[in-house]
Amino acid sequence: MSTDARGRLAAIAVVSEAPLAVGAGPGSGNVPLLLGEIRHALERLLATGTTHTIDLRTIPLGPGEEERLLEALGVGELCATFDALGRSELQECAYPGVWRITHCNSAGEVTGRFIEVTYAPSLLAADPDDIRAGLERLATDLDDEPARSRTKEQPWTT
Repeated sequence: MSTDARGRLAAIAVVSEAPLAVGAGPGSGNVPLLLGEIRHALERLLATGTTHTIDLRTIPLGPGEEERLLEALGVGELCATFDALGRSELQECAYPGVWRITHCNSAGEVTGRFIEVTYAPSLLAADPDDIRAGLERLATDLDDEPARSRTKEQPWTT
């Protein structure tokens, strides 16, 4: 048996044991499969920089399975929230590189929940057009700075 085949069998064995780690209960059996998918996505992220997103609303999960998955992923140190047509929360999981992203509507109802495997969620990245606009504002603000506020200790030019 090749080394590659042994590695795949080992990965399958780990996934098949996962239900014991995430708690037993009725359901679709997708929790250990999702954890295995996340594991492989982390490996790809490190090897190639490829990010991966799982839309939990499109996966048939049985009662309590989403909660078991989120419990298994745990909670990390970083969390960001923002309001844009409803609240969104980006929570790092206990495994760095794995993020739980939840979107709610203005009534507080969950409208989307994703697991994103990435160095930083794309929602946190500034849009290039916004950066350009910010640069223009900064340049204008610096140009409008009264010359009298400049001191010999703070020389700068535009």
